[in-house]
Amino acid sequence: MNFYRPLHYISGEYVFTTDASSFSRFSALMVQNGFNFWGTRYEEGNVLFCVSVFSAERVYNLSSAASVPIEIVAKKGLPFVFSRYRKRYGMLLGLVVGLFLLFWSQLFAWKITVSGNVGIKTEEIERALAECGISVGCFIPKIDTVNDSNRLLMNCRGLSSAALSINGTHIYLSVLERKDIPEIYNSNGFFNVVASRDGVIIDVNAADGTPEVNEGDVVYEGELLINSFIAGKNGSFRPTHARGKVYAAVSESFDIEIPLSRVTKNITGNTQTRCIYTVLGKEMPRLSDDESDYEYFDAVVTERTVKLFGFIELPIKEKRIFYSEYIPIKRDISESDAEKYAYGELDALIAEVDLELLSCESYCITDKEKGVCKLVANAVFKQDIAKEVPFEILNYSISERLESALE
Repeated sequence: MNFYRPLHYISGEYVFTTDASSFSRFSALMVQNGFNFWGTRYEEGNVLFCVSVFSAERVYNLSSAASVPIEIVAKKGLPFVFSRYRKRYGMLLGLVVGLFLLFWSQLFAWKITVSGNVGIKTEEIERALAECGISVGCFIPKIDTVNDSNRLLMNCRGLSSAALSINGTHIYLSVLERKDIPEIYNSNGFFNVVASRDGVIIDVNAADGTPEVNEGDVVYEGELLINSFIAGKNGSFRPTHARGKVYAAVSESFDIEIPLSRVTKNITGNTQTRCIYTVLGKEMPRLSDDESDYEYFDAVVTERTVKLFGFIELPIKEKRIFYSEYIPIKRDISESDAEKYAYGELDALIAEVDLELLSCESYCITDKEKGVCKLVANAVFKQDIAKEVPFEILNYSISERLESALE
């Protein structure tokens, strides 16, 4: 690789040609006079060579004095590029405006990067940051990193610490999430633990109090599970704040109906694409709206950052909406397909319960008069049914009790 080539292009060079028979004598004269030349090559009886723009006039005068005819073949380099376009004022104006816009764009935020968050979504933090006036396209000189970090903590209560930093047009936000304080056990008052619903006891773990049920017992809603009174010395009992976990097998019933006639999509193959561009957080005007011309369609939305030459990120976001047309068609489905749809919905409902599934019994029946397939299911889950209930101990004497009993 010729490392001098970029320098020659920047400073500019002339390409001369002369007769091959005269070049040996003329090249010796140029060396004797201290002129540098390069790029020598033979071409159809002539020799081409290059000299810099600074010595081209003197080389030409030397050829005249030595009676060696030379001609200019080409002019290369930036000086000649500028000279070629010196009268194209529109291009020069566009270059000046482009350079000004490039400088002006450096005063605005191109990208925001959030790090350190785990439980809080990045989108939620960015919305809170936008309420503080910091978003893509905001004016960087107006950002006060210290005060804006404190304002962010006021807007997003889930954060305990936030630090803003600016590197060029890139804003970095490093956060720490707030840790919830551990649940403090309140030992005040007297509580019993009762069943919050019907079930069969699986496991009893009493942290305080006396268990009143055992594994395998059937309990009903409101039944006592952990007694507040604990046996002490000499056959005495003392009340306390009963607490603990009591796991039981509980039942849930599901009734699902699937119509035997369903609407399906017939894909036509027609597609449309709409693009929305956002520059520095501002949406650019469009010639047409982003709505589809189809009556029935599926839409897929993608978003990307526009990159120059594939690796230089620009403050331009492209939102692309891809529409695919379909025609709704009503058709009958078989009983086996209806059962598959029903069991699919059952799986989704069981997942929503968010409890450990112990067992599930189900069956399907088809009602052709109503045109439905009905799924009946009974699922058994493992659930903590312990519920703390407060009570009071009345403080009065035995004589008062006898008097009230006599009355």
